[in-house]
Amino acid sequence: MSAMEASSAAPAGRPEADGSLAVAGPSALSRFDMGNARVFATFDGEGSLRRGSLVEGYDLGTWRTTLSIEGESLGFDRARAIGRLWELFADRGGLELELSSFLDESSPAIYQRLRLRNGSERDISAVLRLDLSALPELPLGERLRDGWARLIARLPGTAHWWAVSGAKKIRPYAARRLALLPGGLVQAGGKMANAWKADSPPSIIARRGRRVELRFEAKVEASKDYELLWVVTAGGEAEADRRIEGGGAALESAKGYAAWLGASCRGDDALLRSLYAAGLNAAVSMFKEFPEGFSGLVAGPDYGYPPRLYFRDGYWTAQALLGTRPDLVRRHILSLARGVHLDGQCPSGVFAPHVLRDHAGGEVESLDWLPDHYDSPSLFVLLVSDYLEATGDWALLDERIPLWAGRGRESRAAGLWALARAAAEYLSGKLRDGLLEKPHVANDWADNVKRSLWVAYDQALLAAALLALARMAEWRGEVDAVERYRTLGTRAKEALNERLWDEDSGHFVNYARPGFVEGNFSIDSLVALRYGLVDDDKVERLLSAARRLQTRDNAAQPYGDWGVMSVFPGYGLASDLFSKSSLALCYHNGADWPYWDGVYAGILLERGDPEWRYVLGRWWEYGLSMGWLTPVEYYSPAYEPGGMLQGWSAMPAAVCARAWKRPEPPSTVVG
Repeated sequence: MSAMEASSAAPAGRPEADGSLAVAGPSALSRFDMGNARVFATFDGEGSLRRGSLVEGYDLGTWRTTLSIEGESLGFDRARAIGRLWELFADRGGLELELSSFLDESSPAIYQRLRLRNGSERDISAVLRLDLSALPELPLGERLRDGWARLIARLPGTAHWWAVSGAKKIRPYAARRLALLPGGLVQAGGKMANAWKADSPPSIIARRGRRVELRFEAKVEASKDYELLWVVTAGGEAEADRRIEGGGAALESAKGYAAWLGASCRGDDALLRSLYAAGLNAAVSMFKEFPEGFSGLVAGPDYGYPPRLYFRDGYWTAQALLGTRPDLVRRHILSLARGVHLDGQCPSGVFAPHVLRDHAGGEVESLDWLPDHYDSPSLFVLLVSDYLEATGDWALLDERIPLWAGRGRESRAAGLWALARAAAEYLSGKLRDGLLEKPHVANDWADNVKRSLWVAYDQALLAAALLALARMAEWRGEVDAVERYRTLGTRAKEALNERLWDEDSGHFVNYARPGFVEGNFSIDSLVALRYGLVDDDKVERLLSAARRLQTRDNAAQPYGDWGVMSVFPGYGLASDLFSKSSLALCYHNGADWPYWDGVYAGILLERGDPEWRYVLGRWWEYGLSMGWLTPVEYYSPAYEPGGMLQGWSAMPAAVCARAWKRPEPPSTVVG
């Protein structure tokens, strides 16, 4: 069975009025991802933990859950998914079963609670079996690459190379050993200790290396209830006891958070209500707290290690938080700013500092995850501007940012306003006759496509950032800076419209260099319209050209109505493509990226175009039909989808909020 066939075999999700998703007949193929400030967790439709990890970079192991009633194996009838809560239900011969998997707001702990309610007039026996594993489920090849990457980081002179390339190979630390202690406590040792415990001891314990089987046997008396709570948490027995004691409060936190998500929804469109709840949750779930006070918005569970914050992922993720949790955006900006170089160069992402100390001894000279990306400086400036416009928190610009020094180097700090200006100046220094000149490497969001020399997307972002910087300078009363950035931004806008517009096709070219033009329509060029950079006489033609990205109106692609393509037609020069983007309709070469759908839909919404509803919601509707219960990174019918619970795929939720006139955040956020 192919990956896409496996995905399509998962039971579909159905939107409910409270923003949750209902699943009939959940199975082992069902997946629900959740996260809080310290962990990511993935559960399936049998109640098994398929993935559990701490943000610092430690694997909490997995377990398989098996239930039997009166000697017969049990499958669940239905499921409910929202936020940090995954509930499975079944009814068997008068016995009601409920298995809840949940997280609280910020504990490094993953919980489950089994509740049995016997409504019959007879006693019923039940057996719960949990098969715990301390081993991450990785193929041998990945384990070997992981070991090699950890070794090479410790060899003399390799620290910089490791940060640039080798870090991609490492996996989270896993437990080296398991110890069984009285009362059924399972203690995992290694780089960081963690413990598994239930609030009642198991009946049977069997150990096989780094795997443990626990059996809980219960006789549920007539008209009585039975409950069992268990947790895996960072720390030892004392910490596990504390988590067990607080399990009820943790469940109430998860329910309160689910209620907040549901209460934030508006209107009577169930699909959009669930899209908004799922998107807002994805954005909140990306906020992580790391050691040393570093915190911010990560990209998603599949990008959780090594832990890093991205400039572009964080920008689009933050759009759903500016009206609801701007405090998280502020903290993200302060940590992200640590990756802005003093000359303004910005990487794709910023390592959490503890990773470089753990693996490279602090020898690396910067926090760069993939250096010198040409959209990152602009997106940093735009995020600061968006945050200021949403909050009026001008004090942000005066914050002092501690810059990474590395071992044996003098610590430095810079003001955030100075770093924002440096970011704009770095790219402005690469303007020639108003056009940003980008090298022939894949160093913007389309990082499997070597776009150069002039890229409409990067050009539009820089023009928008320069004009935003001029507005910030005006707010600060810095007249000379206002004039400089307004002049540069206006010239960049003019160059975009004059030199990257293709009159014959009625849209901006994707990119061009002497002797070659990639003239396909790329959805990322719509940032020009998002930031008001398109000449008035071009707007309608640009939107008309964009319609070809809607698969319902494009018979030239073979899969019918499945969403909005990111480019059409596909890229024409094979030598500019590599990896997944070398395949037609895959990845950057035409897949649907929900965050770009949000950008496109937002433009249509502002113009009162009813097509905004299709563009905004089709990806979510398609995904639910495939059994994807959280926002997907990207997808197309012929290939395996990207990661789930993806941060920047929360962007469509920001458009929902605008369509509903943006719901007010609650006075108190529960959970």
